[in-house]
Amino acid sequence: MNYYMGFDTETGGFLPKKADLLTAFFGMWDEDFKLHEGIYLKLKPNDGRFPIAEAGALNVNKIDLKKHMEDPETITYAEANKKIVALMKKYLKRNGRYSNIRPLGYNVPFDVKWVQEYLVNAEEWESIVHYKDVDVMRPVDFLKDAGWFPPTIGSLESVVEHLQLPKRGAHNSQEDTYMTIDVYKRLLEIMKAKKDGGQAQDLISLLEAE
Repeated sequence: MNYYMGFDTETGGFLPKKADLLTAFFGMWDEDFKLHEGIYLKLKPNDGRFPIAEAGALNVNKIDLKKHMEDPETITYAEANKKIVALMKKYLKRNGRYSNIRPLGYNVPFDVKWVQEYLVNAEEWESIVHYKDVDVMRPVDFLKDAGWFPPTIGSLESVVEHLQLPKRGAHNSQEDTYMTIDVYKRLLEIMKAKKDGGQAQDLISLLEAE
């Protein structure tokens, strides 16, 4: 069976060298978008120091660093590595040299950069997951470039609102992952309905309704 590994992070800034990783979520969805298992991780540096975070980032993700560090569920990056790798290997099944696990996220390069800096280094990451990821931001940008989506769309929240999907708790790594899965699933449904000539709401009717 093939899996989408939906994942997202909440960070203390834009650059891993200047801030710390605060939370992460990893979940395994099958090709029917059934969630099999997920882990939400509250994170702290391995050396026990207080995390480095910019005020702007904390204003967005609403993480209280003092409470975050006092929470008994907050674990070190090293401890998180064991949990993430165990999750991935539990579902890993190779087809020749290719993994059956495709990373899926919104702006995947950003999150991969943080994951590889703090949780799972590049060599270990690439040894487990498929080299092709699913970055849901890419089809959204393509539809914008093609004039099918309004140019004002950009953030995950704006896409969720435009597609009239359930709003979840934005800037929470678990909830953002769920919304990303919702968006990708809806995009596939729209395109398949249009391709097959079905009666489901297609992209053109969705845009014409605005």
